[in-house]
Amino acid sequence: MIDREFHLRHHDLYTSVFEMAAQIPKGRVSTYGAIARALGDVVASRAVGQIMSADRERPFPVPCHRVIYSDGRTGWYTGMGKGEERKRELLRSEGVPIVNGKVQNLKKVLFDDFQGEPILALMADEQRRLAFMVSGEGDALSFERIAGLDISYHGDEAFAAMVVVSSDGEVQEERTARCHVDFPYVPGYLGFREMPPYSALLNGNDEGILHLIDGHGVAHPRRAGLACQFGVVHGLASAGVAKTILTGVMKGDSLMLNGEEAGRLAKAASGRTYFVSVGHRASLDSVCRLVSSMPEDPLILAHRLANRMRRED
Repeated sequence: MIDREFHLRHHDLYTSVFEMAAQIPKGRVSTYGAIARALGDVVASRAVGQIMSADRERPFPVPCHRVIYSDGRTGWYTGMGKGEERKRELLRSEGVPIVNGKVQNLKKVLFDDFQGEPILALMADEQRRLAFMVSGEGDALSFERIAGLDISYHGDEAFAAMVVVSSDGEVQEERTARCHVDFPYVPGYLGFREMPPYSALLNGNDEGILHLIDGHGVAHPRRAGLACQFGVVHGLASAGVAKTILTGVMKGDSLMLNGEEAGRLAKAASGRTYFVSVGHRASLDSVCRLVSSMPEDPLILAHRLANRMRRED
């Protein structure tokens, strides 16, 4: 069984990173990759760098200047392209040797003995459990209501939108929700960033709707992308309808993952080509036929609504 509350929780990756960085002692340095590994997945290295340079209030003192690149380069301080010399001055004042912008004897001064919750590893485990609960059965063409879901961002503010259309393309309903997120984009973990804003769109009248979500379903490293999380956690029919590939390789119109078809190209009436994959309770064949046959593209409508909401805020 999955931990439903865990999937719906507002996860704060900023604080998790700050808690790790705060452990680096004076006279030592660590790397973005080392912190990402301590959190459970080195793929988050770029996000760790983004968090360390974010212009936001820290809940406690965080020695951001002690986090550097894995090749010894000290990098920026207090924002992209800023504070390089100030960062070096701080490190030198703590006894860290630096020559030509790089820490010397890195192995000697490197700190990686972090203590704390490996939150990304826990998330990956939950995704693997959830993958076993995904159903790829069901006829997408049998749904009389189809919803497109998309999110527009301004910093850490998510503006989520859902546009419900009939099978003949007539708009029946529009919903919006605004949600603050503290989880920057990490490849493979989009569901934990976007589940709260997407979940806020639901109103209890969703059982008969097929939800087309801007993201992947089983075309995911652990076969449990955002569309799978949304569908399984809420018990709703869903499909991943993404604009780019997250993992796998294309073979003709098929997206192959570990020798199996995990997704497929489908061209919508809008002219946009999507990478479609199973989310929950609808087959890949039927979702692709639906996306290609609908007279109106609900994802485009949701995208426009989310952007309009963000601009008007």
